[in-house]
Amino acid sequence: MDRDQILRVLGEREAVGRAEVARLEEEAARLAVLIEECRREVDRLATAREVLSGLAEQLPGAQPAGHALRPEPMLMDQLLAVLAAAGRPVRCRDVVAALGEDAAVARRVERVRHRLKRLVAAGQVVETEPGLFALAGGFDPSPG
Repeated sequence: MDRDQILRVLGEREAVGRAEVARLEEEAARLAVLIEECRREVDRLATAREVLSGLAEQLPGAQPAGHALRPEPMLMDQLLAVLAAAGRPVRCRDVVAALGEDAAVARRVERVRHRLKRLVAAGQVVETEPGLFALAGGFDPSPG
């Protein structure tokens, strides 16, 4: 093989490699869209479940008021404390780990992500970029 043949073969392989990179990037973009759609659906379902749980408690014969809701405010306080201690934007998985839970369990991560999104909606937390959460400017999580 002479020099020109080697350069031609290398050029062909480079073109094939670039085409594969482009194909994989398109696939990654498509998957990112699907992941975001799934996250929105999970959030929507979790919200619906929580609303229905709240309504069920108001029905006659339901558990005493606030019985099922007690852990919620405590969890929210814990989330705010973790973000305050970090002093910087934190990934949801890191918040889960800081709470002493297994961040490899998707259900736990999604539960915390949903609560963080609720704190974002309440103005207590900001999502500095997708998946990074920090205390909102001027919000003091300390009681009183």
